[in-house]
Amino acid sequence: MSRKWLWFIIGLLTVMGASIAPVAAQSGIVWNTEFFNNNILYGKSIAQRQDNAVAFDWGNGAPQSGINADNFSARFGTDPFFNQGTYRFWALADDQVRVWVDYGRTPLIDTFTNASVAKIVSADIQMAQGVHHIQVDYAEQSGNAYVFVTWANLATNPSGPNFPPLNNSNPVPVSGPWTAQYFSNPSLFGSPALIQSEATPSHDWGYGSPTASIPSDNFSARWTSVQTLPGGTYQLSVKADDGVRVAVDNIYYLNEWHSATAQTYTVNVTLAPGQHTFLIEYYEASGVGFMTYNFALLGAGGGVATPVPTVPPVITGAYMTVTGAYKLNVRATPDPINGAIVTKINRLESYPIVGRNANTTWWQINVNGIIGWVNARFVTAFNSAGVPISSGGVVVPTATAVALNCSTAPAPRLAAGKYARVTPGLPNNIRAQPDSNAALIGQIPPGSIFAVLSNATCSSGLYWYQVNYNGVVGWTPEGGSGQYWVEPL
Repeated sequence: MSRKWLWFIIGLLTVMGASIAPVAAQSGIVWNTEFFNNNILYGKSIAQRQDNAVAFDWGNGAPQSGINADNFSARFGTDPFFNQGTYRFWALADDQVRVWVDYGRTPLIDTFTNASVAKIVSADIQMAQGVHHIQVDYAEQSGNAYVFVTWANLATNPSGPNFPPLNNSNPVPVSGPWTAQYFSNPSLFGSPALIQSEATPSHDWGYGSPTASIPSDNFSARWTSVQTLPGGTYQLSVKADDGVRVAVDNIYYLNEWHSATAQTYTVNVTLAPGQHTFLIEYYEASGVGFMTYNFALLGAGGGVATPVPTVPPVITGAYMTVTGAYKLNVRATPDPINGAIVTKINRLESYPIVGRNANTTWWQINVNGIIGWVNARFVTAFNSAGVPISSGGVVVPTATAVALNCSTAPAPRLAAGKYARVTPGLPNNIRAQPDSNAALIGQIPPGSIFAVLSNATCSSGLYWYQVNYNGVVGWTPEGGSGQYWVEPL
């Protein structure tokens, strides 16, 4: 190979790396989690979810409903961005844990073969700059159950992990404590300086800080929890100084990420009975720091939001993308003042259109099963010629479906609200729109799990799904030429 071609290839790889790194590094680390009702990670997982850290102390209890309290296992996977350097990985588990880096044949840490129950084990590894796949396998035999895994660049953080005191006597209930992560910066960047289990995310630090290793100003925190709740409408109320945002089941109901002085934010959230995932993020700028969190079930007549209308399933083939707002309200009726906010969607997110008002100034959309209205000024609509008029929040049933040609694509198998995995082979592209020519915004590596946010949309001869992979939200195809590129879990 000539030197000219060698330098061309090196330059091309550099450009490719530069384009991928910011996507992989954004908005923190998200783990794709699978649970198995055996202690050998065998067969199909019985539960899948996303977590923000491998930092769990289940005591004598189970991770969630439907999973054994004993003899279960779990697999956690993520693809974060690393700067070049030597990294130390730490793990603490009862009973066994393995840590893999980049699909290596030999795990970096392995207490399956070298028993180290309730002992912190560590190992060092050289990491090139870029995205690396990290996988954690965990097995619980009986008694106490906990697993903690973290890492740090030895050039910037050579001290050991600050794993919390462990619960070795009392079972952790399903609607259990919060996993708290604290960062020594205001942007939730990098590895947390402290991970611990807390009974509540409400805190009043005054002019102080959460712990000696965290500064009193310019720090941030993240709390996650899985709560089992009865169905109904809840009032979410948060008072904070400074910024705060709250998501329930991956939908942000509060997003007040700005400086504030003792501001109170309130919104109603309607939930079905069962398990729900909660995420709270907070940052402190300067001065006093506190956050008061409350999530309470409303009684009859207690300010319940206007019910979302039931909409017959109408397939229009149309969809819209948020292009004119950073965060857009989805309302129960096409009314910017009196229409109750049922959820919020983000810039560049896309959802199916199921209806419109008479003058097409509002679109009725399906947000993962939530039907609501968005102002047409703030979105770009596609394939919208055959969208029917909606009356009183209900789609007129005389609408006819728009025929689209996806006859050569494999039949759809994925569903909104579920998880799926990329089959072995090549990565699946994530694009800004359900179109083979749309902008590429990320990739899902082979074997990686992602959340499915929408049902199938036919476009470019393929079936597309809006997905969330490690915080990157976009569209990915299911397969082509008779082959499936992804599979349901």
